[in-house]
Amino acid sequence: MRLQTKLILFICSLLFLIIVLLAGIFQYMEEDAIKEQIGTRALHVAKTVASMPSIRAAFFEDEPWRKIQPIAEEIRLKTGAEYVVVGNREGLRYSHPLPDRIGKEMVGGDNGPVLQGKSIISEATGSLGPALRGKTPVFDDRGNVIGIVSVGFLLEDIDDITNDYQDQILLIGAVILLIGMAGAIFIANRVKRAILGLEPHEIAPCTKRKERSSNRYGKGSSPLTPRASSRW
Repeated sequence: MRLQTKLILFICSLLFLIIVLLAGIFQYMEEDAIKEQIGTRALHVAKTVASMPSIRAAFFEDEPWRKIQPIAEEIRLKTGAEYVVVGNREGLRYSHPLPDRIGKEMVGGDNGPVLQGKSIISEATGSLGPALRGKTPVFDDRGNVIGIVSVGFLLEDIDDITNDYQDQILLIGAVILLIGMAGAIFIANRVKRAILGLEPHEIAPCTKRKERSSNRYGKGSSPLTPRASSRW
């Protein structure tokens, strides 16, 4: 294989490995940032719902879901969340995107910290599938936990967002690789011209012939210049 070809393959291979490594790192960081952003958004919506006076007051009515369900659905549609579920301390739903699931128990197994008065962001599998969700308690006027608000975004939808970013990363990586290939060809051609188009195995014999020529005619002399003869 010619030196020029070796240089091009080496540079392109090295550049390809670097691009793949950086793309993987960037993809991981991007996915983590998107999940953090959506999780924070879900928790913010949940806290907004939990602090609404109409939601808190409805907990003390005979049929809380009649007031809570329309409010929760309106907020869900405005925010783009997959669901906005409000439940009581026992985990029974007062709202759900599928009305037939109202009155049934919330699923996911992550209500414990919320019932202790903590707001959380978690990944759990609910009745609609795996989701990233923000959960916060609903307090009464005395500061007691009377219910739970859970706002979720399906992981499937989040994956679609990250896949869109991944396509952009791949496109940028391909462009960089093409530019790198052009640069590799340019460098290889410059190296070839610098060594007069010779291959590595051709350089050594040329060097040896030059050394033999220098030793034969002496330092500072040339085969075309005869030695000066003595007058005496």
